[in-house]
Amino acid sequence: MKNFNKFFRRITTVILSALLGIYGIQFYENYTYSSNLNSFLEDAAVVSNLHKQASQNFSSILDFDEINREEFESTLNQVVNNAQEAYNLVSNLETSFSSKERDLLEISVTSWLKGLETFQVSMVTLIDSKYSQEIDESIAESIVDLAIGDKAYKDFIILISEKSQEDNIFLPEFYPIEYTELESGAYKFAEIIVERARQSSTGLFLRKDLAITGVDFLPSPITLTEDDHNVLLNEPTTIQVVIANEGNVEEFEIVILILVSDEYGESIYEKRAKINSIKPLESRSYFTDPIDIEPGVLHEWFIKIEEIENEEELDDNLFTVTGFIPPEG
Repeated sequence: MKNFNKFFRRITTVILSALLGIYGIQFYENYTYSSNLNSFLEDAAVVSNLHKQASQNFSSILDFDEINREEFESTLNQVVNNAQEAYNLVSNLETSFSSKERDLLEISVTSWLKGLETFQVSMVTLIDSKYSQEIDESIAESIVDLAIGDKAYKDFIILISEKSQEDNIFLPEFYPIEYTELESGAYKFAEIIVERARQSSTGLFLRKDLAITGVDFLPSPITLTEDDHNVLLNEPTTIQVVIANEGNVEEFEIVILILVSDEYGESIYEKRAKINSIKPLESRSYFTDPIDIEPGVLHEWFIKIEEIENEEELDDNLFTVTGFIPPEG
């Protein structure tokens, strides 16, 4: 009887140990899964927020009549940056955690990033070569990728919501995200975008145009003759040249040539200057060195901006102005 009790206690101990071991393993697995799930949901919420902002910005740049070239490019850069950040976040998720929800989210961020990068390259090419028909297909492909991302994300929301209800899981906020008008079809949507871009009238297409918008004498002239000659004070004269960028792309290393000659055709001053950069719709001033001119002799200041590649308007790159110091006595 004593041996039986001893044997029974041993069996009981073994069974309890096995049950505790099984419970411990199950508890650990549940804890690990819950921890990974919570971490996944937190990262997925960040992804949702990034693409909410990106999709809103993407929608805003499609109204080509309300956006200029500089705004278009900077906004699209930000959209792609957000998509890249979201993609990196999902790519670095815990590899041991796998689920249908994670697969759908990966499809979303991968398709969105691919579509946005293709769209960025294609649109810049389109607006710089507005008659290129080959670009239409590339833009259509980018819209297809965006539509795939939209659909995968929509399925992700449905699936994660069902899991939340079944397992009583608290979900962070997941925003509705849509880059494309899915009901109209991806290729139809692409056609609409291309047509909008080509009809844009607000300067979306690349336009290069520098202009000399003003030349002033320093010190100021005494008066102006009937022949538009400036009557100057008898002291060293400087001119201020105002250069404007009337295009929609920033220009760099703008070269200005300034030549002063007298009425006999003799050159008395020559200067080749450079302005580092001028942003769209901005102006820069350049001041020449003070020079002495002979009283009683008419002088001409010839100013020229050297032509930049693909500049549309060249007539305003030249400017001439005349002046003289009255003869003594």
